[in-house]
Amino acid sequence: MIMADEIDLATRPGLTLTLDDLASIVERNGQGEAVAFIKEKFGNQKELLRLLQTHEDDGISHLVEEEVLKRQELYGNNSLYEVEEAGVHGSLWNIIKSQLLKELRLVLIMVLAVVSFGLSFAESDVIKFSLYLELEERKRAGWVGAICLCLLAIFIFMFQVVSNYFLEEQYAITQRKRKLFSMAQVYTIRGSAGAYQPRDEIVVGDIIYVKCGSTVPADGLIIYSSNVKVNEYRVTRRDSVVDKSADGDAILLKGSKIIDGHARMVVLQVGVHTKLDIARSANDIYVNMPGNTSEVATQSSPPVYSPLGSQRLRNKKEKKSVLTQDLEIISNYVLIAAIALCTIIGLVLIINYCYQTFIADDESWDITYLKDIVDLIIVTITVFTITYPSSLPSIYQHICKQSAHEIRHDQIFVRNNEAYGIMGNITTLLTNKTGVVTENYMRVEGIFLFNELFHVRWPDKQTNLNTRLKSMTHSSEVTNLLLEGMAVNTDYTAQIIEISVENHGILQHIGDRIDCALLELVEILGGHYRALRDSNPEEKVMRVYPFNTSRKMMCCVIGKEELNRNRVYCKGAAERVLKRCSFYLDTDGVACPLDTDTQSHFASQITEMSKSKLRTICLAYRDMAIDQTEDSVDLSREDDVLSKLTCVALLGISDRVRPKAAKYVKDLQRSGIKITMVTGDDLQTAGAVAAESGIIRSPKDLCLDSEVFNHKIRGIEMTSPSASSIMYGDESQLIKDDEFHKTWPSLGVLGGAHPDDKQVLAKGISAAPKNLQPQLVAVTGRYIGDEDTLAEADLGIALGNIGSVEAKTAADVILKDDSIYSIRQAIMWGRNIWDGVVKFVQSLLVRGMITSLVAFIGACTFSNSPIRAIQVLWSYLLVNVSIILLADKPTRHILKYKAAGSDNHIVSPLFVVTTISHFIYQLAVILVFIYKGADFFDIDDGQERSPSTFPTQHMTMVFNVFILMQIFNQLNERKVHSQQQVYDGLLQMRSLVYVGEIFCQLLIIQFSNYGFGCEALDLDQWLWCFAFGIGTVLWHQIVLLSYKLIILMKS
Repeated sequence: MIMADEIDLATRPGLTLTLDDLASIVERNGQGEAVAFIKEKFGNQKELLRLLQTHEDDGISHLVEEEVLKRQELYGNNSLYEVEEAGVHGSLWNIIKSQLLKELRLVLIMVLAVVSFGLSFAESDVIKFSLYLELEERKRAGWVGAICLCLLAIFIFMFQVVSNYFLEEQYAITQRKRKLFSMAQVYTIRGSAGAYQPRDEIVVGDIIYVKCGSTVPADGLIIYSSNVKVNEYRVTRRDSVVDKSADGDAILLKGSKIIDGHARMVVLQVGVHTKLDIARSANDIYVNMPGNTSEVATQSSPPVYSPLGSQRLRNKKEKKSVLTQDLEIISNYVLIAAIALCTIIGLVLIINYCYQTFIADDESWDITYLKDIVDLIIVTITVFTITYPSSLPSIYQHICKQSAHEIRHDQIFVRNNEAYGIMGNITTLLTNKTGVVTENYMRVEGIFLFNELFHVRWPDKQTNLNTRLKSMTHSSEVTNLLLEGMAVNTDYTAQIIEISVENHGILQHIGDRIDCALLELVEILGGHYRALRDSNPEEKVMRVYPFNTSRKMMCCVIGKEELNRNRVYCKGAAERVLKRCSFYLDTDGVACPLDTDTQSHFASQITEMSKSKLRTICLAYRDMAIDQTEDSVDLSREDDVLSKLTCVALLGISDRVRPKAAKYVKDLQRSGIKITMVTGDDLQTAGAVAAESGIIRSPKDLCLDSEVFNHKIRGIEMTSPSASSIMYGDESQLIKDDEFHKTWPSLGVLGGAHPDDKQVLAKGISAAPKNLQPQLVAVTGRYIGDEDTLAEADLGIALGNIGSVEAKTAADVILKDDSIYSIRQAIMWGRNIWDGVVKFVQSLLVRGMITSLVAFIGACTFSNSPIRAIQVLWSYLLVNVSIILLADKPTRHILKYKAAGSDNHIVSPLFVVTTISHFIYQLAVILVFIYKGADFFDIDDGQERSPSTFPTQHMTMVFNVFILMQIFNQLNERKVHSQQQVYDGLLQMRSLVYVGEIFCQLLIIQFSNYGFGCEALDLDQWLWCFAFGIGTVLWHQIVLLSYKLIILMKS
């Protein structure tokens, strides 16, 4: 083979074609137009490739990195928009503006603090800070407190901005990694070697392969094609199938869906220069949806359409999780209550102050009293701030972003945040077998040939079939049929390469795993699949009938001019292929009629292999005359072509169950999740795998074939005349709800499944009647036909390693390693995030109710809030800091609690009990400290009417015990499922936050004086405050024991 470098690189000066030149070719999107234009302008296709400095077999030169960079500079990148590098829209300033809108209350507090600062000097002619020691004590307390209040408000605002900036930056990195992973991988020829490249790295001049089911990643010219049919709806908005070929309509447009066939094309236009992206920009049909990216055609999010037509897939973001709905309701109620209560508090504070000052004490108006009124307004606003913090409505999204980075390390990418609220509550999992429960590393272990079963011994890869083949009369012919059928009737992008791992050479499978297993068998049997493919290049492939979930087989037609024949090679599900066979190879390798007895014998071999957890496929072939004789067949008539086949061999392919699959399955089942394996594999194989992995554990677990299942849920007897003709969507064969809901709860395995079976199950289970537990259904998918099911399921999970781009686009969650372990981790993270929201809401309600009620009681009794504005603002800062503690990594203990489905809500009986009990405890303690503390601790009474009073130990103890109870209550809020071991996990680094909070509180109490309105406390006073703070933990234990006792008595 002549290398591209050897032809041109030494002589050609560089890339001379312009964007306009390439656009003029792409514009010829009609029958023969591009071919004629190229012939007229360039002479022929090879000359065009020469000008593009590429080669139809070898691609661009071996200097790949230099070539790619040069082509990106000249012709652009294959993406519509560049990914932002960091933060919200990539800008710190945008975060500041966003935070200003959310925290208008803090801005107002800053402004009023400045006003209060100015009013502190109302009686002075000139403000002179050098006169600090000469100012009255009252003024000193006033302006120092005002400055500290303003500085604390600024600090809180900047803390929020900085934490949000780094959070958004980290989240953006995670999203970029998700986009890169879930992006379409395109098989590309560069430097004579083929490899999968991310779609965005395709450049002009690349030679790429597109096949049935894939989406064209860029505009290009077909070099070779086989029966290519495309749907160009996304580009032209015409929902029709168009024939494409190298000598006909040779232009493939970005975004087109390959409906049938396969092609090799040279890329002519990428990114914003493609017709699809130009049309989007011109017609403004592109819609940017933050956080939701389509992985099919661009980095952006156009409407997602079904790959075989214009039917739009349901947008999952339209459906809110129960968590989001609950949080919205709680936020609205808290907002209404906070506005009403704080309005009353403000009015009572001001009215009571004015009455006591100007009526009861008969004081005359003075400008200094205006400062007291401003301070009372500040108290009211700070109470409102902590009662309804700005983070409440968005806390769910915040925790999701905070957890996204950690979740990524568990091989999980979440495409939209609503999925987090569903992940932890799913009750039913409809899972694939391959990749999820098994390793998805295929290898052939059994070969049934010549009425004998041959075994391949692993890992030494030895088999006695080699000896048997050599001893046959028709050895060369049979060997060629077997090896060529496996090498040629596979995707040409599938390959096996040897890589070195710890100084040991292992074979890496690239592409379809079954195809790779067959290629490895070719090598074991002494063949060379690359040589067989070279002798049968794609130009000889006259027709391909690709594998899909309906056909369940792959067939191709190869031209054999030397034999004056067209040869059909076929491989697929053993039962399907055998039905099309009329002959088989006997012990001498001679084709004999396939009679009933032989069919039964083959069927028994399939059953035996299936019981050994082997997936069985059948290899078959057929020779057809080229001339128009009675033996020739029109290749467009698939049923005629794929008939009268000769069975060559049955292969048993192993795919081992993942080592710890049974353990993870058991964890999920114990957490109340019903697992059903839905697979296209034979029922015997699926049942054996399900038994080993623990999905089926008792005789009550049903293992049904798709046909039996569909008859059962439709109430059709298998012996009835209509039993053989189940038609999906046929109104005369509607599903009977009572039969369906009798069947699915005990269904463990559904074998030989049709693509619609999973969708039927997902819809039916989600609509479970009220007498059953409300269900949330998670569905895994990997095939192109799974996207509708994934989009419509409560939770769609795409297998990222082996899944199609369409499946990833439609799913909510993408698993990087496809395993059942990752599903378990996703559920654990979902529950963990749910618990984080519950912790925050519970903490907020207790803290907000205590603060507002204490302020109200103080307003009514002594015209001032016992807790000062700056002290309330310090508590608000602790609220923001506590958010850091909400995203602890989940542990297996979180799976001990049964899934509640769509019936799970934030406000539960336990939530109500613990919230009210802690509110009662803390309110009682604070009221005792306010009204009896001075007498009990033998200190001066700190109850004064003026908000600018001097610090006292009495009110300092009130503030101190209030904060310490909040800090120690954070320990209780770490567990929300009635666990009494609140200390579990305290050795994590995040737990230093608790120590930091207590240390800062110590500094504030002992050294802040006028700044926070505190007077230093003695050791015994500190011990009393700590005792009541720690008392919240003991009180929590008493409440939980009482709650459990009541539940036990009721049960």
